[in-house]
Amino acid sequence: MTCRPATRTAASLSDARWSISTVFLLNGAGIGLWAAHVPVVQARMGIDTAMLSMVLLTIAAGALLAMPLMGGFTARWGTRRMTIVSGFAFAAMLAVVMGVGDLRLLFAAAFVFGISNGALDVAMNANASEVETARGIPTMSSFHGFFSLGGLLGAGLGGAVIGQGWGQGQGAFVMAIVTAIALAVASPRLMAFASTHAPGSHFALPRGAALSLGLLALLCFAVEGALVDWSALLMQERTGAAPATAALAYSAFSIAMAACRFAGDRMILRFGAMRIMVLGGLAMFAGLATAVLSTHFVLSACGFALIGIGAANVVPLLFGAASRIPGMSAGAGVAAVATLGYGGLLLAPPVLGYIASHASIMVALGALSLSGIVIALSAGVIKRRA
Repeated sequence: MTCRPATRTAASLSDARWSISTVFLLNGAGIGLWAAHVPVVQARMGIDTAMLSMVLLTIAAGALLAMPLMGGFTARWGTRRMTIVSGFAFAAMLAVVMGVGDLRLLFAAAFVFGISNGALDVAMNANASEVETARGIPTMSSFHGFFSLGGLLGAGLGGAVIGQGWGQGQGAFVMAIVTAIALAVASPRLMAFASTHAPGSHFALPRGAALSLGLLALLCFAVEGALVDWSALLMQERTGAAPATAALAYSAFSIAMAACRFAGDRMILRFGAMRIMVLGGLAMFAGLATAVLSTHFVLSACGFALIGIGAANVVPLLFGAASRIPGMSAGAGVAAVATLGYGGLLLAPPVLGYIASHASIMVALGALSLSGIVIALSAGVIKRRA
C-alpha cells in the first residue's frame, strides 16, 4: 500500500508528528504501568508462575489476533481513525486488567487488553510511517523513543502508586482517565491519509532475506517483552527488592533505550550500521547476564540499562533493511519482518514463564541472553542491505 496525504488533514505535519508521538508515549506508559503491576496482580490473585504465564499468553493471543485484522481495518478506515479507536480501548482496558478480582475475569480482561494493545500498535506505527513519509525525514526512531520514554514514566508511576497503597486498581483507574484525556487532546491533530492499493504492496509470508531479518527482530523483541513482564519479579527474587523498588528495573531499561533512540540516527551516521548492530547485540548479552547473575540492586539495574542501550537501535536498523529487500515493496518488507518481531515481543514472556515454572526466572532469562550473541554475529545481514 502506498499512502499520500489526504486533501484535508487534521493539522500541519508538525502537529501530526507531535500528536502521534503523544500516542506512542501513552502506549509505552500503559505497558510500563502494567509491568510494575504484574507482581501485585499475581499476589492478589494468589496464582503461581505457571498460571501467570497463562495470563500473559492470553494477552499475547489477543494481540496476535488483532494485528492482522487491524491491517485491513486501517486500509479501509484509515490509520488516524483506527489509532483513535484503539487508543481509547487501550486506555479503558488499563483500568480493567489491573483492577479485576476474579481469575476468570482476569483472563477475559487480559484477552481484550491484548486485542486493544495489538490494534493500537499496528495503527499508530502505520500512521507514524505515513507522517515520516510525508515529512521526508527519518523520524521513526524518535517515535519509538517516545514509546520508551512512556515506559519509563509508566513504570515509575506504577511503582509510586503501589508504594502509596493504590496498587489494587485505584492507580490504574486514574491513569486510564489521564490517558483518555491526553488522547482526546491529541486526536484532532493526528493526520489523516488517503490510501491506494498497489501491486506488490500487500503482506507476504517472510522468506529469504525477510525471514532472516524477521528472526533477528524476533530475538530483539523477545528480550524487550521479557523485561516488561519479568524484570520486576527477577529483581525481587535476586536482590530482595520490594515490589515498588523492583519496578525501577524496567525504568532503567526504558530510560537508556529512550535516550539512545532519540540519538539513534546520529549514532548510525557516525559509526555505521553494522558496528551499531554488533555493539548492540553484545550489550544486550552483557546486560542480561549482569542482571541475572548479580544479587546487588544497583548492579542489576545497570545491567537492565545496558540492555536498553544495546537494543535501542537494532530494530530500527532491521526495519530499514527490510524496506530495501529486492523484489519486495518497502511496506511489504517491513510488514513481514514486523510480524515475526512482534510475535517475539508477545510470545516470549509466557514461554519464559513456562521455563521459569520448571526451573527459575534466572535460568529463563539467562538462556535469552544468548539472543544478543546471535544478533551480533548476524550483523552482516545489515551490511548487505545498507
